[in-house]
Amino acid sequence: MHSSIESVLKALAITTMAFGFSAIASADQFAFNGIITQSTPDGTGPAVNNPSLENIQDLQAYTATVVFPGSITAPGTYTGSTLTFNDPSAPASETGFNSISLTITANAGNDVFSLLACLTLGSGCAVGNQLDANFSIPAAMLNSQNVAAIGLDQPHPLDLLEDDGTTDIQGSITTYNGPAASTVPEPSSAMLLGCALAALAAANRRLRGRDKAGPN
Repeated sequence: MHSSIESVLKALAITTMAFGFSAIASADQFAFNGIITQSTPDGTGPAVNNPSLENIQDLQAYTATVVFPGSITAPGTYTGSTLTFNDPSAPASETGFNSISLTITANAGNDVFSLLACLTLGSGCAVGNQLDANFSIPAAMLNSQNVAAIGLDQPHPLDLLEDDGTTDIQGSITTYNGPAASTVPEPSSAMLLGCALAALAAANRRLRGRDKAGPN
């Protein structure tokens, strides 16, 4: 009887592990870099909703990293899950985006990127609470690293607007990296796997305890 129960629990654990690993979700992320060309010392601001933006200075390097569920393999429209703007020299960062949309358009051998991300703070995306980025790369380099990018929508390929447009951080876009694939286990699968393994371990302990105690 004991061996039968143990066999069932082992089978359950193996099945759960197989389900869990098959349900692993993939995600792509890409990043672009550039130099700050307009900051609060130039007369924009003050940055109220995110005071760290007050630390940004012209000519500092920044990175913007966007994570998307699934894979980015070709031109199309994609919805992002997270966006992080980071200026480590300031230091300053912004992550409070709740709507992230990317359109990649094929154009004469290039992939043209148009990114719009809306902030959760302020009076809404349409009145100046958003991040826009527009640039292009050679189409063959979509999945490559350290790609030279051409900033579009000059003079501000990167435009981070906050405080209903009062704060306006601008920058160039010079480098593109990605997409870099990552895998993230879905919470439900991880929970099932953990429960099955815990049940198996508990059953083994009980069975071993009974065997040591001997028959009553």
